[in-house]
Amino acid sequence: MTKRIWIALAALAVCVTPIHNAYALSVGGGVHYLRNLGEIEDNGYEANSFSIIGSVQFPLAMLKLEADVEYMFDLMGTDEAAWLPQAYALVGGMIYGGVGIGIVNFDGEWADDPFYNLRAGVNLPLSSMSLDLYATYQFWNDEQLEDLTGDDLDSITFAGVLRFNLGR
Repeated sequence: MTKRIWIALAALAVCVTPIHNAYALSVGGGVHYLRNLGEIEDNGYEANSFSIIGSVQFPLAMLKLEADVEYMFDLMGTDEAAWLPQAYALVGGMIYGGVGIGIVNFDGEWADDPFYNLRAGVNLPLSSMSLDLYATYQFWNDEQLEDLTGDDLDSITFAGVLRFNLGR
């Protein structure tokens, strides 16, 4: 009899754990500011860009995994929009840090190489929501885009994302 109880509890734990984790995710949206560190203005491009960002964050043990999709209305003053999907692995709680990778879709074409991010932020709890404020340093290593601007495309970015914590 006790063997059946243990088997039932183990089966229940296996079934309930994924359900609980599925509801622990958070979704959000916000704004993102990008400041290019190179001297691209000399070539007629803008160093400042703004975008909107959609984000999903999923806790996994000591990590938080995050997937973002960013839409930049005017990439570097070209009057062309760009999509920037990104993925992050983050560690920490209210104060956190992590690394990420992304790629740009500009003028209907995917870049040949990804960009990399170092990220640090503060996640401020607001009841069933949170305000995620962070900064990133983006390493761009794409000859296609560097040929376009003639300069280094490394950037500093600042973002604010309002997250809705589902099931917490």
